[in-house]
Amino acid sequence: MFSDPSTSLNLYNQGSLDITPLSTDQLKNYQNDANLKNYSYSMISYLRYNFKNGNKALQNQNIRKAISLSINRSLLSKKVLYLKSDRQVTGFILHGLANSPKGVDFANQQNVKGTLDYNPKLAKKLWAKGLKEIAQKNVSLGLLSSNDDANSNVANQYLKEQLESTLPGLNVGLTSVPSKIKMQREQQSNFDISLDTWGGDFNDPITFLQIPQIGTAYNYGNYHDAEYNDWLNKAENRDANNANKRWDDLINASKRLNITQGVSPLFQDDTYYLQKPSVKGVIHNTAGTQWNYKYASIR
Repeated sequence: MFSDPSTSLNLYNQGSLDITPLSTDQLKNYQNDANLKNYSYSMISYLRYNFKNGNKALQNQNIRKAISLSINRSLLSKKVLYLKSDRQVTGFILHGLANSPKGVDFANQQNVKGTLDYNPKLAKKLWAKGLKEIAQKNVSLGLLSSNDDANSNVANQYLKEQLESTLPGLNVGLTSVPSKIKMQREQQSNFDISLDTWGGDFNDPITFLQIPQIGTAYNYGNYHDAEYNDWLNKAENRDANNANKRWDDLINASKRLNITQGVSPLFQDDTYYLQKPSVKGVIHNTAGTQWNYKYASIR
């Protein structure tokens, strides 16, 4: 594997590699290539807010909602990142991850109107209300990302432009660092907003919903909402052995996360590769262990 996508693609085209991942810039040139493979994982990109560093703006729910409503997620995924999927995020849980006991996709039940829609008019209204509540006219926020991911820099530039042009008085500063340093800064609460990704370890909504749960190791932003935690506590304890009640608890938890914008989901990550036709038997899983080469061969 090569960290530089250009090097990897060049070696693929020269015949030295059989499979290579494509960055955003590369993908737009291979949209109709016969060897293009969608090897997407159950992964979502989202904005993580820091509730621990005393930033009044981010602690204000109206301001977080205004940020979310300022983002045209369809434009970001299709025109900026060239993702081919038509599935728009409805919350923190991905399409296709888990179905209810009655066979309904979780993603089709978690949506809350007015939380993830692109609605600049409502965003401006909530922004003005939030600024009044915190007695500020201007807000400066840092957006932290990893420079190990080629898509992050593209997404960050778009988010900065979109947010600053929609929300008067907002200045977004971009910081891009190696993923190891990014994680250290998150663990130290040394950030305002972080562009993050999370991939499912197994096909159950709890693999995502536990991330912003109070007391969990990955709740770097220290999100704490009593109602959200109560729904998860019921799902994990009182209703753990009742599939229908547990499902409803998780739906209510995800809806509460949408309402409060404890995190702001952006897009369901699609990952594309070029793979030579001679490569056979590669097994790709959407959750848990991503790759299985047990039956892989070159023919």
